[in-house]
Amino acid sequence: MEILCFRGFLQSHMNIEKEILRSLGFGREVAMVEECRCPLCADKVDEDEFRTEVFIREFESSGLCQGCQDMVFGYRVAW
Repeated sequence: MEILCFRGFLQSHMNIEKEILRSLGFGREVAMVEECRCPLCADKVDEDEFRTEVFIREFESSGLCQGCQDMVFGYRVAW
């Protein structure tokens, strides 16, 4: 399965969403996700790090890497 920057995280959403996020002060985070970096830890995100499709879908929604998803949501929540 091709995901992430390779499929285009924010490219799959309307450009208006990016502009809304930027206008709310999340320009840095939008730019990081566009560079395939996690907006919390700034690590490069690799498609192989996600354990299941659930984690992939969360990445596509939030841009969070697997480690940050585990930290934010707790290990058991996404299972």
